[in-house]
Amino acid sequence: MNKLLPLLLLLTTPLTTPAQQNPSLPPNYTTILTNHTFKVIRVHYGPHEKVPVHDHPAIPTVFVYLNNSGPVNIIHDEPKPETITRPPTHLGAFRIGPGIIERHAIENLSDLPSDFLRVELPHLDDKITEFRGPAPTTLTHNIDAIEFSSPHLSIRRVVCIDTTPCAVPPTSAPAVLVAFSNTSLIQNGHATKIEPGAVVSIAADQPFQISPAAASEPAHILLISSR
Repeated sequence: MNKLLPLLLLLTTPLTTPAQQNPSLPPNYTTILTNHTFKVIRVHYGPHEKVPVHDHPAIPTVFVYLNNSGPVNIIHDEPKPETITRPPTHLGAFRIGPGIIERHAIENLSDLPSDFLRVELPHLDDKITEFRGPAPTTLTHNIDAIEFSSPHLSIRRVVCIDTTPCAVPPTSAPAVLVAFSNTSLIQNGHATKIEPGAVVSIAADQPFQISPAAASEPAHILLISSR
């Protein structure tokens, strides 16, 4: 029996869908979670890969970076043709974009792949401006910090180095958890291992704990909450 299923039934908000290709986007984009609050798309650009022109909607989006990557060219087709070079990204960093219609192609300039999540917030009403949250400079101590907050969006980073589980404060609105390391996710005394890059939907007011699932690394998550 899959031990993950009971936990997901407890933690997942309604209308979550399995991973699927989005027919309007190149195969580099895979939708891995959809519900009333979030649409989470996993993105992968291979080394030196060129991705053809495609569109993104005008939806506020949190970009969550899953690896250390090199520079990537974003070649805008409309409304004004121009090329912008996205600098190298770092595991654990994130960026909030206010949501503008984009039509562009992609060229990965590096020998490294680029892996990240697009966490789209279709119902967010906040007037969001560009915001960048850097990766932690060290993971040698516990961290529990709100790194971004607006009336209807909150982003919290939690790092747990202890074998004793660290409690994560429940959110008043639905959330998604993104894991950056092998992490033990504990709810109602039931522990499930989630791997780096895993995304789990968390119901509002749902308490849980995390702890390291591997002796070589701390538990490290980002919790994105929106209403």
